[in-house]
Amino acid sequence: MTFGRLFFVIFAFALLEVLVLAAVADVIGWPVTIILTLATAIIGSWLFRSQGLQTWTRLNQRMQSGEMPGQELVEGLLLLIGGALLITPGFVSDIVGFLMLLPFSRHRLAAILVRRGTLQTFSGRQGSAFFYQSGSFNGGPFGPGGGPVRWRPP
Repeated sequence: MTFGRLFFVIFAFALLEVLVLAAVADVIGWPVTIILTLATAIIGSWLFRSQGLQTWTRLNQRMQSGEMPGQELVEGLLLLIGGALLITPGFVSDIVGFLMLLPFSRHRLAAILVRRGTLQTFSGRQGSAFFYQSGSFNGGPFGPGGGPVRWRPP
């Protein structure tokens, strides 16, 4: 995604948040809107902590048993994003954040992301590492040809 597109997405999201906050405040009043925004941040931080601890425990159990914790890694990433969205003021970000923090929706979203991607592991003398790569494995970092693309002058 280019900088221009990213800027547009962030700007549009912020504008949507302000419009929704203003609409809600017109209906229920600004004091109640502010209290609701603070309440969602507090509830979200509590949920982030409890769900994060459970995910961390499952991740450690899978690693101790020698399994790759792909689902738990993706869930951890979703928890981080969801927690950040919940401390951001606004109701749209709160809805998306809660969907990423609630176990039933987070498990489904993580399963979809794991199915669509490739999880690879590396191990060596110094330890092991893992990463999540979107898409499918197609022969290496340079594509199906196996080597870097050479530039040829026109």
